[in-house]
Amino acid sequence: MPTTALLDGDMVAYRAACTTTDIEEVPMVINQIMRQWTPPGCTHLFVAMSCNRADNFRRTIWKEYKAQRDKLVIEEGLQDRLKYAKELMFEDEFHCKYVPTLEADDLMGIASSSNTAVAVTLDKDLLSCPGWHYRPQYSYKGKGGVKVTKEAELLFQPEWKADLMFHMQWIMGDMTDNYPGIYRMGPKKSERLLVNTHPKNWNLACLAAYEKAGYDEEYAVSMARVARILRTGEWTQDGGIVLYDHLT
Repeated sequence: MPTTALLDGDMVAYRAACTTTDIEEVPMVINQIMRQWTPPGCTHLFVAMSCNRADNFRRTIWKEYKAQRDKLVIEEGLQDRLKYAKELMFEDEFHCKYVPTLEADDLMGIASSSNTAVAVTLDKDLLSCPGWHYRPQYSYKGKGGVKVTKEAELLFQPEWKADLMFHMQWIMGDMTDNYPGIYRMGPKKSERLLVNTHPKNWNLACLAAYEKAGYDEEYAVSMARVARILRTGEWTQDGGIVLYDHLT
């Protein structure tokens, strides 16, 4: 397992901004979260930050990608704290990783799939990338408003399972990120389609599912490219992005 961890800086900044109402406490809260989110055995920490949504390469493929978030109205105090928290992420002590056209998810996906770092985030979509992952402890309200705490989890995601999750995401789309996939194809239908197909034929099965549902190939391929969290070899240092080219 790598001894380096790459943390979701967007998520750290947002949680810090929501945790306190005092903007002066934001740096302290960020450091608390960083300590809590350090995977066991990791001695080097970096944070990954997303590009501006308008610059995101996915918008050149699907212009409505996360477009609904541009219209969200954030309470003024929270907005100020979030802006400050994101600015802090770029300070030297956090060893920020940033690429103008990529999301933090892509940077973590490239790092985990190349086995250079453990990806640290609560976002389950990252599990569509193989490699080491650390999901920090978190709490949520369960049935009847009962607080449920999920313990931290360190896991290795094998490539076949990551591929399964990616192809499911390709079929389903993600309304949170504003790309629709195939209408009314949820997790159960998507998984059933794929587990009854040999993995080497998953691309063809997804394309066939889109065709059967009445979508053209251009739309189907655009959904794959938007859904794909980048892995090692799918981004080059000169800024060129390989976008699942074997589909075209």
